[in-house]
Amino acid sequence: VLDGGATDRGRPYFVMELVKGIPITQYCDQAGLDTKERLDLFSEVCRAVQHAHQKGIIHRDLKPNNVLVTLHDGVPVPKIIDFGIAKATDRTLTEKTLFTEYRQVVGTPEYMAPEQAELTSLDVDTRADVYSLGVLLYELLTGTKPFDMKSLLKQGYGEILRTIREVDPPRPSTRLSTLGDQLPAIAKQRHTQPKLLGRAIRGDLDWIVMKALEKDRERRYETANGLAQDLGRHLRNEPVAAGPPSAVYRLHKFVRRNRRSLLSAAAALAALLVGLSVAGGVWLQERERVNRVEQSVGDLVAEAEGLMLENAAAEDFDDDELPEVVLSASNQRMSILDWKSSAGVLAPPKWAEAFALDASTVALSWEAAGADSVSVWSAPP
Repeated sequence: VLDGGATDRGRPYFVMELVKGIPITQYCDQAGLDTKERLDLFSEVCRAVQHAHQKGIIHRDLKPNNVLVTLHDGVPVPKIIDFGIAKATDRTLTEKTLFTEYRQVVGTPEYMAPEQAELTSLDVDTRADVYSLGVLLYELLTGTKPFDMKSLLKQGYGEILRTIREVDPPRPSTRLSTLGDQLPAIAKQRHTQPKLLGRAIRGDLDWIVMKALEKDRERRYETANGLAQDLGRHLRNEPVAAGPPSAVYRLHKFVRRNRRSLLSAAAALAALLVGLSVAGGVWLQERERVNRVEQSVGDLVAEAEGLMLENAAAEDFDDDELPEVVLSASNQRMSILDWKSSAGVLAPPKWAEAFALDASTVALSWEAAGADSVSVWSAPP
């Protein structure tokens, strides 16, 4: 920027160098730069953006057509142009600064940061340019953009903005593996083989690019210079600041992406748990009731056996003629009380009345030795 100011009507302007160059992606492909040379050239772009930020300017539309490469004594030099929608971070930059209208989307969607795609009052800071630099680096490494804009355009502008805000792009190395027939030509432009290109990008460069492309700007590089420094660490084989996201962070992102589905699933699960809880409570109540009935039956059997012995003594039965009690309880009903006797069919003895205390029906059956007759007696309720 050679000069700056405002017109008589208050419109700010910048005086800049007339750059005769070509877009950085086109230059890299035509010159056949390998991955390292592309990273070196891109690092200079980062430092140029950092310079603009230090002067209080956010570009907001960084893309290949606005990053031109010209030759100075045969050395490629990147130049950033077109600050037409740039934003001043300090109102003292000029006497009057024009502000973007509320709910107006500014920038080129393919290189636009998620906060620029938000139709809210969220302020855009220098980290929006860091995101755009991440898209540019993605394209320099893979020959493609993070998202397939042709297919998104068919779905409408609103879907493009939603994708920018919510959808995470594939890692550069992953994207390379999906290019199919295009990959050999892309690798050739970088003076390498397809497998070697993917191997060179996998790891550090994947992490660096994805950190610059974070949806949450708090997780991006704080500055363009921070991005350039991490690329320098990679080139010097030093540990980079970027790294794979933690499991907790991936879970958090999954929840944010699938919030509606997870809420529906959580509601269904809660309803299921409530149903199981109610059913479990009913089962426990029923089990407790059955236990009480079984206890009552046991008490009645003990009482009945006592009465049986008294009745047998009164009627002078032999030991082998004593009744045999077979009792079962279900739903507060007692049934099948077998009386076996060799003395013929007898009337219900006194002890049978004991079973009427806790049951609506007591059924007794007995058979005389050598006889087929069966008698059933129902106790009063």
